Amino acid sequence: MTSFFSCWHVGPIFVDCGSNASYVDKVTNISWVPDAPYITSGVNGYVPSAQTNYSSFSEFTTVRYFPDSRPKNCYTLPVSPKQMYLIRGTFFYGSYDNATTLPSFKMGIDGDIVANVTFHDADTFVYHEFSYLSQPTSNVTFLCLIRDSSKSVPFISAISLSQLSNNYYAYADYFPEYFLKTKYRLNFGGNGIIRYVS
Repeated sequence: MTSFFSCWHVGPIFVDCGSNASYVDKVTNISWVPDAPYITSGVNGYVPSAQTNYSSFSEFTTVRYFPDSRPKNCYTLPVSPKQMYLIRGTFFYGSYDNATTLPSFKMGIDGDIVANVTFHDADTFVYHEFSYLSQPTSNVTFLCLIRDSSKSVPFISAISLSQLSNNYYAYADYFPEYFLKTKYRLNFGGNGIIRYVS
């Protein structure tokens, strides 16, 4: 079966936020790396309920959260200038902090707010995924977690980033300042979540 990831021609980065060590996921063979090289703020957190709700999602067992008062905290990720990328931020709350209300905050890419991160319940993960053109004069891209009016503590479970062929989306030639958001991924006829297997 041809994977969606076959359109990627540069090795992707899979960041397990809050993890302390690199490892290879036994289910997917994905090589996850810790997030410490990409950010200097935040605190590592553990999510016990991930073992119950998503036992095969190793990246959900940890988060990095940002309890300080600064308005935003940003990951600095390596890219090539003016190239198409697919970036995804994944968030599994799992009541890791035992708070009585669900958090909400915003996600930004390269200075633009691209998503409101909200949750219907504590036990369902959400993700926000975008295709976009990297900045023409920079070799880094910034994924930021931004406080909103709720003053909730932002957090993140995982980040994936990979380069796409520049002709994968023709819109980039005409609208380089826009982000193309993945609306849904549907498994027609299936009864479970399909994950990438190498």
